[in-house]
Order: sequence, then C-alpha cells, then structure tokens
Amino acid sequence: MLKANNPMKPSNGARIDDLVADLAPVRRVRKRTGLLLVAAATLLAFAVTAPLFGLRPDLVALEPAEIVLLRSGTLLLMGAAAALAVTASASPGVGSRREGWRWALGAALLFPVTSLALTLGGAPFPVAILTAGSVPYCLGISLSSALAIGGVLTLWLRRGAVTERRRAGWLTGLAAGALGTFVYNLGCPSDSVHYVALWYGLAVASAAFLGRLAVPRMLRW
Repeated sequence: MLKANNPMKPSNGARIDDLVADLAPVRRVRKRTGLLLVAAATLLAFAVTAPLFGLRPDLVALEPAEIVLLRSGTLLLMGAAAALAVTASASPGVGSRREGWRWALGAALLFPVTSLALTLGGAPFPVAILTAGSVPYCLGISLSSALAIGGVLTLWLRRGAVTERRRAGWLTGLAAGALGTFVYNLGCPSDSVHYVALWYGLAVASAAFLGRLAVPRMLRW
C-alpha cells in the first residue's frame, strides 16, 4: 500500500529553495586591503614604541650599521612574504598559494647558522648577551607589536574563506613576529649576530608558534 505524502511536510525541493532564498552575497576580500592593514598596524606599533624607547643613534644620524641593514631587510622580507601568502589564502583558488615566504625564512636562518659557525670556528661567544638588559625590551616590544599586527590580520582573515586554517595560523604568526621584531630592531642597541640569532629568533619563533595555536580556532566557519 502506498503512503500518502504529508501535505504539511515540505519536500526536499522546497527545503533547497528555502536555503537558497536565505543566501546572501558575500563581498570578496581584497588581498591589497589585508596587506595595507598589516602595513598600517606595523607603522602604528612603530609610532607607539619609538617615542617611548627611542631609536638607534646611527639610524637617527641616517648612518645605520651594516648589521642593522641586514637584519632589517631580512625581517621586512620575511614579514612581507608571509603576509602576502596568508592574505592570498583568504581567497582560495587556482594559483593563489604563495610560497615565497620559504625563501625569506631560509635567508633569516643565515643568522643562527652564522652564529653557530663562528662559535664552532673558535670565536668567543658573547656570554653577556644572555643577561643583557635589553633582552626584556627585545621580547616585550617584539611580541606586543606582533600581537597587535597579528590581531589586525586575523580579524581581516575572518572575513575571507580560509580553507587551510593551520597554515594560515602559522603564516599569520610568522608575519606578525617578523614585523614586530623589525619594529624593535630599530631601537635595539646590539650589533651582535649572536644576539640576532638568539633573541630575534626566539621572538619570531614564539609569535609563529602562538599564531599556529590561536589563529586556526578564530577562523572556523
């Protein structure tokens, strides 16, 4: 015996029609907007910290030391490459995956490699950098700046359609850590490659790790 359809129960077609009717167009996020927000957050972090903690005298005199140019360029390159990759992930599609950050990270690893090579080669390790008075400022300014930059970037990513949340978290932390450490580096009194390898490396790695832990949870649909 055939059962009569319940007239009060909507059909599958009606349900689909109802779902379609509830859909609203979502504005596509623009990568350029995300990059501009990252740049603005970095400038804001600099504008807040520079008057409080000062700049290096050689930068004020427009005669920066070579190590300052090297580490500044490396941090900017790594931060920009990671930011470019993570903003591209907010609008997934063919050819949208950016991997230039890997090369920038490889360039940054030259600092710890150089530090290790110098130590193994017999050069005395500057033990004083382990207890330098600038260390709390290095980590504090770098990570607080990274928190601000990463927070702005995460809020923007929430408007997009990120499918690889773990990768986005890692790249957000890496970008924020590199740019936050760049902000501190403009006032950092140390000219030691060992200092850069140890404390800058710790700041960037910590930010990347925290981004990997926290950001994916905030990007769930």
